[in-house]
Amino acid sequence: MRMLIWTPLNAAELQKAMHSGNVGPAALVPVQSGTVLLPPPATKLNEAAYMTNRVRKIGNGAALAVWNDDAALLYMFTTSLGRASMWGSREAVLRLSAEAKQSGPVGLAFDRMTAGMVNLREKEKWQLDAIDKLTAIHPAASRKGALERIRDFGRGHAAIPDFFRAAGLLEVARVAELAEQGRADFVLRTLEPPRVQMWPLALILPLLVVTALVTVLLNIPAMVYYLIGGLLLVGMSALLVSLRRRLVRRKPINTVLPVIPVTQGAVPTD
Repeated sequence: MRMLIWTPLNAAELQKAMHSGNVGPAALVPVQSGTVLLPPPATKLNEAAYMTNRVRKIGNGAALAVWNDDAALLYMFTTSLGRASMWGSREAVLRLSAEAKQSGPVGLAFDRMTAGMVNLREKEKWQLDAIDKLTAIHPAASRKGALERIRDFGRGHAAIPDFFRAAGLLEVARVAELAEQGRADFVLRTLEPPRVQMWPLALILPLLVVTALVTVLLNIPAMVYYLIGGLLLVGMSALLVSLRRRLVRRKPINTVLPVIPVTQGAVPTD
């Protein structure tokens, strides 16, 4: 399974804004139409979507693509909610979704319950809305070619490169193909997934319980317990914020947001 994010903003501005805004980590590939971002391999779909939405705010639009050999998902972000296009058989789309989400049993059951969402791709309004979002992000995109590939939703193989090529975004299509071949893996393996360590949350309940016991045993007024509990929550929140900032902002910019140089044809250098 592969993921990429495309935005019309150039790589130099995007890298600087992402670093100061604590967005990432990801590898950046400059292309003529903006920048392609390649998230770390262990990135979950919700983490990639969050990153795409942050990039959307920076670059005035972004698209998130997720695909494998049998299916593909493409989310166009012009607002905080992305509109999804899907390719491949219904079962292949559900398998890809589960793999991208790294779903457990509950997640798999939920996906099955909401599987009817896949059928929305057959509706013309849904298809046209995706094209409207594409041209809002990149006005020069080919509506006709992109719409034809969206309507060919049963063919999941190579759907992402095909879509970007049909839309006239040839370099983005080429980067997708090269990413699929593993050409950027040597860089991506050095990046941590955009995931905050959540261990402070596991400490809150035990600390509150211990505080409550001490309050009762020492006959301390309840108001003191509430005050200590509030301070613990504030402290944990501050710790979580600090841990999130360590993902990107407090690390060297070229370490967490490396730019992979490209030549004509958008070939990442090895």
